[in-house]
Amino acid sequence: MRGRRAGALPATVLAVLAVLAMTAADCQVDTQPGAAPSTESTRSKGKGTKSKAPKTKPGEVSVPIKVITTQGETMVLVPVKVNGRGPYNFVLDTGASSSTVSRTLARRLHLPKTGNTAHLRGVTGSAVVPLVTVNRWTVGGQRLHGRSLPVIDLGGDFGVGQVGGLLGSDELRRFGAVQLDYKHHQLVLRAAG
Repeated sequence: MRGRRAGALPATVLAVLAVLAMTAADCQVDTQPGAAPSTESTRSKGKGTKSKAPKTKPGEVSVPIKVITTQGETMVLVPVKVNGRGPYNFVLDTGASSSTVSRTLARRLHLPKTGNTAHLRGVTGSAVVPLVTVNRWTVGGQRLHGRSLPVIDLGGDFGVGQVGGLLGSDELRRFGAVQLDYKHHQLVLRAAG
């Protein structure tokens, strides 16, 4: 991209962070309960790390992350597959009560609207957004449970391609533990139980 410093995010990052803050406070969305994540262990190496990532334990899965920092703001991106396609970069937000999908990705994958809406409320205000149906989505090979996801506008390219959505606590809470290893650029998920 012309005219930008390497690693710098566009000005729209503040708008995206405001939207993410909105989803963090409250979102009324239906989710279907499901079984605990499988205990199948996989291992991925983070790009650009000099030290070797620690081995995962039985019942854990290691997922590579991208950490983007600019203007004092940090975003963690995780690869998520949606309906068998991708992976797409999703923002990891442990404070968000609901996961979401970007308007761009919903259009690209032709995700069908459910006919229902979600009311998002947060520190930046509130909005009513449509819900779309996702048949299957995974992070690190672990199946995620939400089937109806709110659609939000996440802005443009952040130096890593389009952001596909947000992975929030509604999905992360289903794991027994969620650990961010910034040194090795890994997200470690431990199966519940």
